[in-house]
Amino acid sequence: MVCSTMASRAPALPRLNEAVENAVRDLMTVKHWGDSSFVSFPIYYPSGAAVTVRVIPGPSGFRVDDAGFAYREIEAIGFERSFATAADKARAKEGVEKDRRSLYVTADWEQLSRALSDVAMASWDVADRVFGKIAEQEQHDIEDYLRERLAHVFGSRLEDRHTIVGSSSNPWEVSAIVSEGRDQVVFQAVSSHANSVYRASTAFHDIAALPNPPKLVAVVKDKAALGTKLSILGQAGRVIQSDQSDDVYLRAAA
Repeated sequence: MVCSTMASRAPALPRLNEAVENAVRDLMTVKHWGDSSFVSFPIYYPSGAAVTVRVIPGPSGFRVDDAGFAYREIEAIGFERSFATAADKARAKEGVEKDRRSLYVTADWEQLSRALSDVAMASWDVADRVFGKIAEQEQHDIEDYLRERLAHVFGSRLEDRHTIVGSSSNPWEVSAIVSEGRDQVVFQAVSSHANSVYRASTAFHDIAALPNPPKLVAVVKDKAALGTKLSILGQAGRVIQSDQSDDVYLRAAA
């Protein structure tokens, strides 16, 4: 019986190995253009483009840089002046250098693999750091608007407290809590940044696991801007846009 099982599995192993190796090769791509090679990593800028690193000949081996891709990511949203500050922080974190529009290191043959990874992570970090700051401000703006809106819609039913303890006993800071008789409704302002979405989703799942959970409502500026993250946010609560009518707020709390 054992021999038969082993024999049946043996032919499948080469196919498994080949499939895994092909999949891993597809995670990274290399393109050569003139005296430059471009390596794309399976990590992504906020725009959805793959983080790409360029390798060109250098005086002592190779120059590895991000070809200004992180700069272009933040330039596209008008925040290119933030590049220098974000690049300084990435430089300290990943040990890379910066010029006016790019991040780079010099490397020899033995250091090339590490250099590729360091520049890729630094480039991603710069874009993510700038977009994260914008998202934080967006969340604060939604939150300020939300408090005023909820006071208008729900009046004295809007509570002063902002903390609710989840099933895990972890206290979660939320944007607002509205009392509806014995029931409660939690409203959470969420920006389009992944960190904001994942935090809200984690909090909602923990709060939803309570024996008598409150209703959970995520308030975003634009559902379309969330892309595929909208489904993540909607798994544990309702999602509404901040500019929707009072009736939408009332129905979300019902």
